[in-house]
Amino acid sequence: MKKSKIGHLSVTLALALLLLACESSPTQLVSAGPPKAELQFVDLQGFDRDLTTSLSTPLPRVNVAFYDRVVPSALPERLQHWMKAVEAGGGSVKVVSPKSDVTAKSPFLLISAISSIWSASKLFKDLSTQAQFKAASAFNAEIILKREDNGDAIVDQVVFIQKPK
Repeated sequence: MKKSKIGHLSVTLALALLLLACESSPTQLVSAGPPKAELQFVDLQGFDRDLTTSLSTPLPRVNVAFYDRVVPSALPERLQHWMKAVEAGGGSVKVVSPKSDVTAKSPFLLISAISSIWSASKLFKDLSTQAQFKAASAFNAEIILKREDNGDAIVDQVVFIQKPK
């Protein structure tokens, strides 16, 4: 009987250790590296870790540039999460038009960009409670557009600007 109790205790202890090893917060185990004022957007969790690290430090601005062409009406879902977190923290999200001459379709482009952000806001109400997005609550965001040679406006970068204290 004694061997049976020790065997059960060993199995229970082994299962407990196994469950601890399967904890569901791997982002805390992986270091994102030093904070960066300039990031390149890649639609992967590593981007979230890097942005969280950068926004959690005393950097006054964090610029996010893009490898791919992004239109304002189709802002990637991962970035929409961050825009919602900015708004949930009392910050503002503003779309900045290209500095070049404004064409007739520019107002519609801005309206679609704002509509896209508003839709994301409605869909992701609970994001402000997620730890990784809390760092965004101290920032405002600007979606800066640029005009392509063919006249289309695309997202040049997203800039997170620390809110005044």
